[in-house]
Amino acid sequence: MNLWIFYLGGYIIAYAIQTWANRKRGAPFDDPEFLYSDKKIIAGAFLWIIGGFLASLFVPVTFEIFFYVGLIISIIGMTIGISALYSFANNAGLTTTRIHRYSRNPIYLGWAIFFLGLTMIGWSESIWSIVFLLYLIITIPYLHWTVLLEEKFLAGKYGEPYLQYLRETPRYLGIPKKQQEY
Repeated sequence: MNLWIFYLGGYIIAYAIQTWANRKRGAPFDDPEFLYSDKKIIAGAFLWIIGGFLASLFVPVTFEIFFYVGLIISIIGMTIGISALYSFANNAGLTTTRIHRYSRNPIYLGWAIFFLGLTMIGWSESIWSIVFLLYLIITIPYLHWTVLLEEKFLAGKYGEPYLQYLRETPRYLGIPKKQQEY
């Protein structure tokens, strides 16, 4: 068995939940204005997804301790992402409730945790495990770059309410600043 099964499985679950969230919300949470504002965003996403899949094709999976720890970590990452999609499904416009109170970017955080778990699931002495580890190392700055671009876009779109949200809510994970004052 190779890692691609888990990689693809994560994307299928995420796509299904995203489709449900978009239908419930009545509009896509991925803002098309942002996604298509710069060809680098779409190209980066495409290369990131395809690159990870290609790397995962050759990573062997062995059912040892790293597999089980990685599986738990991957499930935690998917749970964070799914809770963010649930939050989007129940809000129109700027979403600042539920998990978005503790992270401005829970989907990106969830993906990073999911890929950390996948790296552990496929960890072995294989050169392909090293390749997938390099993919994880590249993923983190890629996700951060995307977050920075998205935050700039959202600040322009939502103005002061979003800027207030930036001041009160951690970028990735933490206690909201409003709650810290109590």
